[in-house]
Amino acid sequence: MNNALITGGTDGIGKASAKELVKLGYNVIIIGNTEEKGKAAVDEIKQAMPEGHIQFWKADLSLISEVLRISKLFLSRFRHLDVLILCAFQMQPKLKITSEGFEKTFALYYLSRFALIQYLDSAIGIKGETRIIDFATPGQNYGEIDFSDITMEKNYSAMNALKRGSFCNDLMAVEYSKRASSGQVTFILVWPGTVRTGVINPYPQPLKSILKLYMWLFGTSPEEIGKISAYYVTDKSLANNRLKIFYRKKEIKLGTSRLDSNLAQKLWEKSLQLIHEAQTN
Repeated sequence: MNNALITGGTDGIGKASAKELVKLGYNVIIIGNTEEKGKAAVDEIKQAMPEGHIQFWKADLSLISEVLRISKLFLSRFRHLDVLILCAFQMQPKLKITSEGFEKTFALYYLSRFALIQYLDSAIGIKGETRIIDFATPGQNYGEIDFSDITMEKNYSAMNALKRGSFCNDLMAVEYSKRASSGQVTFILVWPGTVRTGVINPYPQPLKSILKLYMWLFGTSPEEIGKISAYYVTDKSLANNRLKIFYRKKEIKLGTSRLDSNLAQKLWEKSLQLIHEAQTN
């Protein structure tokens, strides 16, 4: 049986993607930080597909120690990872620093994704092709990375953090496509557009209600994006392409700044340093 691991899998795009992969016969593990939501998601999917294989693992993926724990748990139970879907993300209206010293958006939106790919490397491309699907905002020519201020204490805003995280995901995709130890891997970087999810839940009222109204009026349902996830997983034309970049199902290209190999390499090495420091502290 093929194995799929989905971060942010208890609601939104992650849960919708889990439903589609369970339909396809995958053994699906969803990761989230709330026991109640995880149980509800599993019960919902099991009710629709009683014979399906779905389980929930609780973890706060804004902590590298938790990313490492979940990775070790996966490797202790499964030899191969066939699909990795990276969805975990939440907007932070105010600066929040994790117990490991990282700005929370950076930790969850980028560094946890980088770390998970590193820690699960021995299970990637082992039994045929592995597809890594990274939901971010690729191809947008905005934002920059200040390596001297990773925590963004000098210039924090939710939008700045989003821009930086998107830039980091772009660079990670480019560098991973060069470095992947297995040739049987396709990294799929995806911009889903506006989707009706709970990413704005940390915002206070009345702003949260305004943002929810905007998402309801102009956003796409998670279920529609979940079906697109199934396309990324199953479409044979995507096989072993190393790197594909999409706005939903339309292929797009990264701008020149996103293809800066020196910057991508610098970020990669810095990220390795950060996750190593988080493990040893």
